[in-house]
Amino acid sequence: MFKSVLIATLVASAAAFAPASSTFGVRTALSAEWMPAEGDSWKETDFEGDLKKLEKEAEERLASKIAELEGNIQSVGK
Repeated sequence: MFKSVLIATLVASAAAFAPASSTFGVRTALSAEWMPAEGDSWKETDFEGDLKKLEKEAEERLASKIAELEGNIQSVGK
């Protein structure tokens, strides 16, 4: 009796960690034949160029802020 309860417990715990076999409502396949809607055109966004532009603007703002804070340090004292 004890062995059968132990085996049933082991099977139940192993089943809890087993991957789910059904994909309820999940579609993982990508459609390679996707086309934009009629009248629309495909537009590729240059994310790398946008990121470089944003990075340059951020560096300029940082440099100006650093200069402002250094000026404040000199005017206030040491």
